[in-house]
Amino acid sequence: MRSLDFFKRRGMNIDIGFRCALECPRCARWRHYRKYGNKVPGYDITMKEYLKVVDWCYKHINFSGQYSDPIHHPLLIDFLKVNYERNIETSVHNASSAKSKEWYIKAFKANPNARWIFGIDGMPEESHIYRINQKGQKLYDIMLEAKKHLNRTPVWQYIIFSYNEHNLDKAMEKAKKDGVVFMYLQSSRWDSDDDELMPKNKKYKMSKK
Repeated sequence: MRSLDFFKRRGMNIDIGFRCALECPRCARWRHYRKYGNKVPGYDITMKEYLKVVDWCYKHINFSGQYSDPIHHPLLIDFLKVNYERNIETSVHNASSAKSKEWYIKAFKANPNARWIFGIDGMPEESHIYRINQKGQKLYDIMLEAKKHLNRTPVWQYIIFSYNEHNLDKAMEKAKKDGVVFMYLQSSRWDSDDDELMPKNKKYKMSKK
C-alpha cells in the first residue's frame, strides 16, 4: 500500500464498549485491569457518537473485542441496523456467550449481510479452558443458528493453545461437516517462552514478542 493510500482507507476497527463476561487470561483487559482487581475503564459509545463515525463514509466497520465484547453494548442491534441501511460492510467478533438465542436472532436479522466471527478456541466442550466463563457448546449452536439468518457464512475462529492443538484436524472436519468457515490463529500473547498455554508443536508455536 502506498503511503498516501493509507489515509484514504475507509475501514475502522472499533471497540464500542467496556464490558465482557469472559476472563481470558491472555486478554488485554485481564492483563491490564482484571488481573489486579481493577475495573476496565471506558463507556458505551452513544448513537450520536456512532453516527459521527459512519458519517465519515466508512465502508467497513469491524466490531472487535480487544477490551470488550460487542454483544454487551445495549445499542449493538441498532448499530447493525444503521450499517445495513447504509450498506456498510460489517463484521462482528464475538466470544462471550452471555446473550440469549432470541437476542442473537434479532441481531442477525438486524443486518443479515454482516459477517459474524465466533471465538471458540478448541472443541466446544473445551473452549472454556481459555475462554473462562464461556459456554462453548451454546455459542457453537448459536453459530449454526446464524446460518439460517445471515447471508454470509459465519466463521469459527480457533486460537491454537496447548490444550487444543491435538484437536485442530478434528475441528476442521467438524466445521466442514457443519458448513461454517474455519479460521485458526497462532498467538504471540504469551507470558514467557515456556507459557503453559503455548502450543507444544513447533509449527503452531510463535515466540513471545
